Amino acid sequence: MLPRPEIIKLNEAVEAHARAIIAGDTAAAEAAVAARALEGYRTAIAGALAQGPFDRFAVVARARIGPQYVVKVRLSGARGSALTQVRWGAAEDGRWRIAELEYLTRDNMPWSRVGPPRPVAVEKRDG
Repeated sequence: MLPRPEIIKLNEAVEAHARAIIAGDTAAAEAAVAARALEGYRTAIAGALAQGPFDRFAVVARARIGPQYVVKVRLSGARGSALTQVRWGAAEDGRWRIAELEYLTRDNMPWSRVGPPRPVAVEKRDG
């Protein structure tokens, strides 16, 4: 099955944004951000950039949630990596815009505070 045109445009936007971050081109990176999300974006991306510099990226997950997509992008370099979770939505002009970006650390991932699994039932053996 071939990707739908909207997915192709989304992939192009995601890759352009990641390349701008790697290149240190703040203006180009922020051009992808919706105006109402810019302040939160700047705070979150600053945390991610502190782990750099980066020289490569990988899209590690993409999920559709209604009309938006959540895309996880790992930025990597010699010093380390940073995992971002970016919520993309289509703007009125048809271009994809970042509605929210989160820098995911070990402390703020949903499963970070979940302990080891506990069995629901334990089998008792005689003997």
